[in-house]
Order: sequence, then structure tokens, then C-alpha cells
Amino acid sequence: MRMFAEGIKWRETHKDKIDELHIKNGKLNLYGEYMNFGFDKCAVILQGRTESLLYSYYFADVYAKNGYNILVIDVRAHGLSDGKYVTAGIKESDDLVLWIKLINEKYGIDNFAMHGICIGAATALMAYSKLKNEGSNLVKRIITDGVFINYYEIFKNNMKVYNKKPFPMLYTVFFTAFLFGRARLFSETPLKYIKDVDIPILMIWSEKDAFSVKEKSQELFDACASEYKEIKFFPEGRHSHVRAVQEDDYDAAIGEFLVTGSR
Repeated sequence: MRMFAEGIKWRETHKDKIDELHIKNGKLNLYGEYMNFGFDKCAVILQGRTESLLYSYYFADVYAKNGYNILVIDVRAHGLSDGKYVTAGIKESDDLVLWIKLINEKYGIDNFAMHGICIGAATALMAYSKLKNEGSNLVKRIITDGVFINYYEIFKNNMKVYNKKPFPMLYTVFFTAFLFGRARLFSETPLKYIKDVDIPILMIWSEKDAFSVKEKSQELFDACASEYKEIKFFPEGRHSHVRAVQEDDYDAAIGEFLVTGSR
């Protein structure tokens, strides 16, 4: 709640810069906000599951200080956006591709950084791969926070933390996701898409993350195709809450990457 409140407070100090935006993907109306400081770059901040775009502003300050406008979005089935089912980044990445194209066409921005937290990070990896396959080079950098190697591992670890047995609930979740959301959680994973990432990427985790554990996180980093990849394990913080307990160090790592993490 503190992170959410601080994000709202930061937004309020810059609300005169905000353009409210809307796109459609199929039958879904999707909503977002573009904070236009007049820069020639844009940072897309992608929150994790169950959060609205207001939460994303908590991570925005370091990007604004480094010359980036800010795009935040209510992903499908969150906030003001339409939708009944979430697909853990699979279909959300299709929406993200449309958002990036909108900012490029409407504001002339051709230099994007994507910052994703948990499922937001998975969404970013998938969207980059899809844009790359279209021949687009709009996205120049990716920053992930707490990204997981695959959905099976993070759901299994989540259930372990809460003393729940993976079988049969875990398989029920995967079957339900396919039946209602048409999402193939077993095959569409961050591990699959990280192999397409060939741009500068900074991958952040906490040493104490019980969901995206260090061993699997290192495996995911090693699978990344980029020659310009950096990894950072912070000593403190629960899953997705790394910045909350070491804000200065977190922002410093991103700020340095934005300056030096280039081709």
C-alpha cells in the first residue's frame, strides 16, 4: 500500500503532463496514461498482477530524471480496461505492442525502454520478441524486476510459501487458463522469449525472493541472447518489492544502466 500511495503522490506532482489514452484490441477497450515531459524517449512501466496503472508510477522517477517520458497502462481485466481473464502476459503482450506503436505514431517516439515487474516483465519479454519478429527496433532497453523462468515454477513456489499442495490445484489453474483465456501457460514462458532478447537488458531480483528463486533466475539470465546483459541480486526485498527496501540503490542501478547499457 505504501508503494501504491507513493506512486499516486508522484503522479499528482506531474499531473499537468498527463495525456489520457485509449486503444482497442479486438473487442477490448484498454486505457493508459502518457506523461509527456517533452523528451524523445519513453519508458513503459508494466506492473504485476492485480495492480492498476497508478502503482506503476512508483517506479517512474528514475526514468523521468534520465530523460524519459512515461507510459503506464491498465492491462486487460485491470483498472479501467475491459476484460474478464488475464493470461499472465501472453495476450497482454499483444496489447503492449499496440501501445508502443500508438506512442510512436502519435508522439514520434522511436526509443523505448520497458520496465516490467513480475508478470509485467514477462509481458515485456514477449512483446519485444513480437516486435522484433515484425522488424521493429523501437524498443532499445529492457529492465526486469522479479521475472520468473516459467509459470509452473512461480505458481509452485507460491503454493509452497502458503503451504498448499501443487496437485491438483496447479494443473487446474493451467487448464482453466487455457479453457477460458486460451493461454498456453506451459509453453509460453519467459524462458522461451528471453532467447530472442538481443538488446541491452538489466535483470533485477532479490536474494530473498521466494517465488523467483535465485537458482532459476540465474538460469533465465544465462539463457538470454543479449551480449549487453546485466544481472543484479539485491540483498533485501520480497518478490516485486525490491525497490521498497533499497530505493536509492535500486534507482542507481537503473540510472547507470540507462547511461552505460547501450550498444
